[in-house]
Amino acid sequence: MKKIYISLLTILGFSAISIAQPTLTSSNFSLNIGDSQLFYVADTNTVINTLTGANVTFDYSGLQGYGVTQTQYTLDPATTNFTLDFPSATLADSTEGYPINKNYMQLHSTDSLTKTGIVANVPTYGTVIGKYDANPETTMKFPFNYSDIYFDNYAGEFTVNAVIPVNTPGNGNVTVSADAWGTLLLPNGVSISDVIRIKTTEYLITDAIVLPFPFNTTINPITISGVNINYYKPSISKYPLLSIVNGSYTQDNAIIDSSSAIISQYPLTLITGIDEVNNISNISLFPNPSKNGTSNLTVSLKESNKVSIELFNSVGQNIATILNKTLPQGVNNIKLNTSKLSAGIYFVNISVNNTLTTKKLIIE
Repeated sequence: MKKIYISLLTILGFSAISIAQPTLTSSNFSLNIGDSQLFYVADTNTVINTLTGANVTFDYSGLQGYGVTQTQYTLDPATTNFTLDFPSATLADSTEGYPINKNYMQLHSTDSLTKTGIVANVPTYGTVIGKYDANPETTMKFPFNYSDIYFDNYAGEFTVNAVIPVNTPGNGNVTVSADAWGTLLLPNGVSISDVIRIKTTEYLITDAIVLPFPFNTTINPITISGVNINYYKPSISKYPLLSIVNGSYTQDNAIIDSSSAIISQYPLTLITGIDEVNNISNISLFPNPSKNGTSNLTVSLKESNKVSIELFNSVGQNIATILNKTLPQGVNNIKLNTSKLSAGIYFVNISVNNTLTTKKLIIE
């Protein structure tokens, strides 16, 4: 399954001073309100580098993307819609295209960074608010060096908007380890030494959700799990240079939703065959933003051709194959049903005669 994304930056003379086995501290790791970072999202068919240990080489020089970016923001919690749910939070984050999803954090001087809760848009259940008020999650301890590892339990209450808002307890755990450091290789000849790899493994499960009268039914526990691998060099950026995220929501051993993403601060190699400027065919998407749950895609072909149309979300997850067949010469109108899509940014990939065009689609 193909994914999306790329960038435009070149390394501008990094310092030659080597800091083997970099140390993460409160000052060089914790983000500040107003910080933001543009990321280029990669094809998630990429093989993850599993090397661990000291002075290893993390080779991601073959990363490819589709030319799409996303931006991560660090926010003042008081400016968000859920500030009253997280009174102790000192930071919040948000990602372009996912305005609802947020993490709420609290910095404890130079000691640690904790997560006080999350807000997530979960398919089927809508907005879920998780307040880790019983026991916050420790996301990082300072200082943190290569070979350091810790395990932390956390707990709180979850508000689930399933038919009606209901509350249920939840418990989770996290394991954070600095399992490697070395040289990170990225496309376009980028080579960054003294990079530390941080692996975070999350597991969280809610209690059963009991819906009162008149529903009188029980929703079985929801499990949230994920693995994040981040590569840091604090002297360059507080954000990860490269981040790999895999996560899922499950219930009754069935996956409700899952996603994966690879994002890089540095340029990616463009996947062969993309022609986003000079389209072989005349392709238009209207209305955009989508109106009344629909948009119309017009593909004007100079001659009959095999056409494949796929829909991706803003982190490159393929969520629908709209069409895959031969279309006749002339104007072809394809209706896109957007009524079940959450608000955000999507991408429509149109492949004509093995040449790919990407159109951004906005759902409001």
